[in-house]
Amino acid sequence: MLPTLDVKHAYSMCLGAVITLTGVSLWQRLTPPPTHEIPESPEISKVVVPPLPTTFTRPNTKDSENIGSLRVGNRTDRSVRIVLLSRITSQNDWQAIEPLNWDFAPNEGGKEGLLLSLPNYKVVIGKGDVIFAFATDGSRTYWGPNIVGETDAPFWDSQNKEWSMVLQP
Repeated sequence: MLPTLDVKHAYSMCLGAVITLTGVSLWQRLTPPPTHEIPESPEISKVVVPPLPTTFTRPNTKDSENIGSLRVGNRTDRSVRIVLLSRITSQNDWQAIEPLNWDFAPNEGGKEGLLLSLPNYKVVIGKGDVIFAFATDGSRTYWGPNIVGETDAPFWDSQNKEWSMVLQP
């Protein structure tokens, strides 16, 4: 059996709902929305990236010996995403799943950097590959695009036979 509701209680409930909805509507109109905008001040958005040390020379890009793995370090206080678009398609088994990306926590990899890899594949890069890094916190901070063998970053470490890139604030 269904409970019955008399008109007196129904009127009170409807009047309460109307008053509640009116109050919420007025509150939404009178309260300013929260702003999550990034300030356009040039002092805040300016990012100074120091040059790489002069001890790292740009490799001879005419030979194909400068194909190796990629090591990346994040010295910033921001979480970043590294994106790789490889042009060495003859040696890459993973070409069907690119562009590849990795996420780094603030200061992850530090000074030495971390060797980038995939679960089932070794990642190798060479001349012409494109590496791009950007902060994932909405600050619009980015590094790149860096073209392997043509820009200063990443640099070739001939001792370890790998490319290295360290992101700095």
